[in-house]
Amino acid sequence: MPPATSRAVILQIRRRGPSAFKTPPQSPYFCVVDLDDALRALATLQRTSSRDTQWPYQPLTLLWAVERAAEGVRLSRWSRARAGLAAALATDGTAGHRRVTPEYPVVALRDSPLWEIRASSPAPPGHSPQPRRWLDREDPEFGLSVPAFDLLRDDRHREQFVTALRGLIEQTTGADGTAGIFWEIQPGVVAVRRDIHARYGGRRQGGIGPSRSTPNILIFTDPVRGRTHGYFDGWGDDGCFHYTGEGQVGDQQMLQGNLAILRHQEDGRALRLFRAVRDGVQYLGVFAIDPDRPWYTSEAPETGGGPLRTVIIFRLRPQGPMQSFEAPLPSTPTTTSRIISVPVEASNIEQYSLTSSRELTTAVRREAALVRSYTEHLRSLGHEICRKQIVPPNELRPLFTDLYDVTASELIEAKGTVTRETIRMGIGQLLDYRRFIDPSPRLVLLVPSRPRPDLLHLCATVGVTAVWKAGDDWRRT
Repeated sequence: MPPATSRAVILQIRRRGPSAFKTPPQSPYFCVVDLDDALRALATLQRTSSRDTQWPYQPLTLLWAVERAAEGVRLSRWSRARAGLAAALATDGTAGHRRVTPEYPVVALRDSPLWEIRASSPAPPGHSPQPRRWLDREDPEFGLSVPAFDLLRDDRHREQFVTALRGLIEQTTGADGTAGIFWEIQPGVVAVRRDIHARYGGRRQGGIGPSRSTPNILIFTDPVRGRTHGYFDGWGDDGCFHYTGEGQVGDQQMLQGNLAILRHQEDGRALRLFRAVRDGVQYLGVFAIDPDRPWYTSEAPETGGGPLRTVIIFRLRPQGPMQSFEAPLPSTPTTTSRIISVPVEASNIEQYSLTSSRELTTAVRREAALVRSYTEHLRSLGHEICRKQIVPPNELRPLFTDLYDVTASELIEAKGTVTRETIRMGIGQLLDYRRFIDPSPRLVLLVPSRPRPDLLHLCATVGVTAVWKAGDDWRRT
C-alpha cells in the first residue's frame, strides 16, 4: 500500500484535477525530490482540446517515457522514437481514428520538472506551428528528467506514479485507454497468444509481429519445432539470443518483419520475446539488437528440409529482467574464422551442427572408402594425417576438409567420381578451405580413377594436383 500522503495526492488528482495544486512546476523553486513532488508536477499537466473533447497526450507521453525508464532508457532521440511514441498515443480509447502526431506533447512538456529536452536551441511553445519543424531540425533527445528517472526506477514509486497517470487519463477520457501502452506482462508468465495480440496488437501469425497500436514488436521462438522450417534460434556464448528472421522459402530479405526488428530502436519500439510452451507462449523479457553487430547471415535449409538458402540471424541482448531457459547454440558465430585439427578416423562423417544441441545430424560421405585407403597409404609412409574443421566468420555451420597431410603440407579433398561437375566442385572446395590455413598448403584432389585430359588440364591451371589409384599404386599429376 502507498503511504497515506501519496494516496491522498492520487485521489486529489483523480477527483479535482490540476486545480488541486497551485504551485506551478516551472517555478525555479520547484523540483522533483520525492514521489509527492512527482505527483504534484503530474497534476499541473495540460490536456489538448479538440472539438470539445480533451486528449491526454502529455500524460500518455509520460506513460510512454515511464515504460522506457523501467527498461533503463531515460532519453530517446526524436528521429528514432517518433514512430513508437505516435503508436502509443494512438492507443484505442483515446485518439479514435484521428491522426496522432507526437510533436505537441514532446515540446509542451518542456516546462515540467518531470521532463528534459536536450537540443542546441530552446524548444518553441507547444501551441504553435513550430514544434514539428524544430524537432526535425534539431533532432533532440527527450525523456524523463534525471530526478524523475532516478525516482521512478524504483518499482514501488513507479507503480504509484503510473496509477496516478492512469487516473488522470481516465478522468479526461472517461475510459482506461492505457492498458495497451504500459507493458504489464512479467517475464515467466504463460498466456494464450491471441489474448496477447488482442491487448498489445501485432500479427497473429508468423514469428514477428510489429504492433500498430502499441510501441512493441512481439517475436516468437520455438527452438525445437522451428528447425523443421530452417529456424535455428538459441543462446550464444556471447550473451546474445540469436534469432532467425522470417521467410521459410528462398533467401531471406531485410523486409517487413525483419526490417522492423532492425529498426526497432529508431522507431521507438520494444522487442518482446516469447517462446512456445505447452499451454501457450511464455514471455521471456524485453530485448534489443546488439549495437555493434546487430545481425549476420548464415545458411539453413528451407522449410521441410528443402535446399540450403541464406537466412538473417539477429543478435538480441536482454534489456532487463528475463526468464531464463535452455536453448544453447552448438557454436557461436564470431567475426573471425576458427580452425582446429580433428581426427581422421571420423573422416567419413560430415557433422551438420546447425540442427540442435541434443544431437547433430550426420551425412555419410560417399568418398569414405577412398579416404580410408589413401590415409593408410600416407601413414605407411610415416606421414602425420588429420582433418581441419573450419568455422568461417559469422557462420554457424563448420566446414570439414577430407584430409590434411601435415608432413607434406597438402590439403586433400576426395570425390567419388571423375565427372566434370564433381571435379569443379572439388576444386572450389579446396580453394575455399585454403583461405583459412596458414601457411597456405598445396592442393590435392583425390579421385577414384584418372580424370579425362581436359579435366586434368583444368586442375593444372588452378594449381591442383590430381591423385588416383591405379591397381595397388597411387598416381598423381
